Order: sequence, then structure tokens, then C-alpha cells
Amino acid sequence: MKDYLKITILILLLITILAIPKTILPAAASPDLYFLFADDFNDGNTDGWWLGYSHALPHTYGNWRIENGVLVQDMGGDDFITLVENHIFSDQVLETKFKFNGPAGYGGFTLWFQDYNNLVFINVYPAAGGVGVAEWINGVGQSTSYPFSLTYDDAWHSLKVAADSVNEIIYVYMDGDFLFSHYTTTSQRTGRSGLMNGNGGGYFDDFKLSSEGLPPMTVFLPILQK
Repeated sequence: MKDYLKITILILLLITILAIPKTILPAAASPDLYFLFADDFNDGNTDGWWLGYSHALPHTYGNWRIENGVLVQDMGGDDFITLVENHIFSDQVLETKFKFNGPAGYGGFTLWFQDYNNLVFINVYPAAGGVGVAEWINGVGQSTSYPFSLTYDDAWHSLKVAADSVNEIIYVYMDGDFLFSHYTTTSQRTGRSGLMNGNGGGYFDDFKLSSEGLPPMTVFLPILQK
């Protein structure tokens, strides 16, 4: 009887161990914790992207397209959005190269997009002499501008944003240098991510989105390179 009890306990223990998932991945409605996406646009298509319309009213679709291996949107109007399809994120690092059209082009990242009433923009605006963070919370926008000097020319620049959703901080880097940290107001720190631009916009290249550098997330799925 004792042996039978021991065997029963061992079988139940083995079943319990086998039932524990070896890798816990987020459900479809949860943030993609270990997702890594990169696009250099050299394949000439926008697979993996939702090519959206302007945040400003009336909503107008941008003319997002690939030209000579870079992503372009150069219509007039404000805050044209494009997002990585089918994934949502909380903590993340966004990187891209950019150059904008004068005299008033601007652009950067869309972050934590839930809908057109709840999202965050981080945009470089040379004509305004700064980098802005605009938080839209239940349809109400609030913006903070951080001074930064950049001219309209044919040079490529790099923009990097590290979004720490737990500590409510966004870190912004330009051309490899740290610019500022922004403490967010929004409590909606989960959503879709991508790019944005306006006022004649310009060009993006070498886009990358990952959870790199945001502990405790240290495990990554293989890179999804187009």
C-alpha cells in the first residue's frame, strides 16, 4: 500500500512538472515582451506595416511608400501614422534613421497607440527647434518640447527612444547622444508602435523595435527581418 501511494505521488508530481510551460509567451491581448522587428526597406515593400492616416482631423491617408530602399511620406498635413502590424508593446526600444523635408517637415515615433484618442508621439521638429513628446489621453493632448537644434539638409540622423512603461519614463537619444528623459502622464502604457511624420514629412530607414536594454526582459525571440 505504501509503495502504491509513493508511485501515485510520483506520477502526480511528474504530470505537474510536465504541465509547466518551458517558455511563457504573452497571450494575443498582452504585450509582446520578447519581440524583435527590423526593417531596412530594401525589399521594396511595406509588409508588416499598417500604413495609416493622419491623427489630425479630417483623417487623411498619407502617401507612405518605398523609394530607393527607404520609407517615404511627404504629404502636407499633420501626424501621419504607420504602425507595426499585429503586435502590442509596453517596454520597448525604438530606433530609426531619418531626414525630413524643409521648410517644416517633422517626424519620429508613435508609441503605445491604443486608438486615435490614446497614444504618444515623439517627434523631431527642426523648424520648431526641438524634440516634442505629445501624450493623447482620452482625446485630450498635452505636449512638452525639449530644445534641440537641427537643420534641414540631406544628412541622415538617428533617433532612439527607450520606453520604460513600469517606471513611466521615456529616454530619448539623437545621433547616439542622450538628450532627455520624459516622465509620462498617461496611464495607458501599452499599445502598438511605429513611425509618424507631418508637414511634408520625409524619409525613414533602418527601423528597429525591440525590448533590448529594459530589464528584467533578457530573453528574445529570433529577429523578424523582412
